[in-house]
Amino acid sequence: MPSKRDLLKMDTPYDGPNWSEFQWDRILAFIGGVVMTVLYLLADPFQYFPDWTAAALGSVPVGLLFYSFSSQSWQTWAKIAAGTAIGISLGTYF
Repeated sequence: MPSKRDLLKMDTPYDGPNWSEFQWDRILAFIGGVVMTVLYLLADPFQYFPDWTAAALGSVPVGLLFYSFSSQSWQTWAKIAAGTAIGISLGTYF
């Protein structure tokens, strides 16, 4: 039985980008990390929150940026970001 490619007389398959192969979660994490970093710097959360809370909020965009460049799972980077936030907040609080 002839294949679909043989019936349509296609010599080569389409060589364009295969959008399903992109790692969209990592691309969106990078974009979100950049946007959150800019917002963090522009908003200056130290004016509105206690120092320990504002310092801990800085680990969220950093965690997103690290996740976008690494091969680790998002759960691993969420744990790292949460641990960093706790450590920074305790260090700033005491």
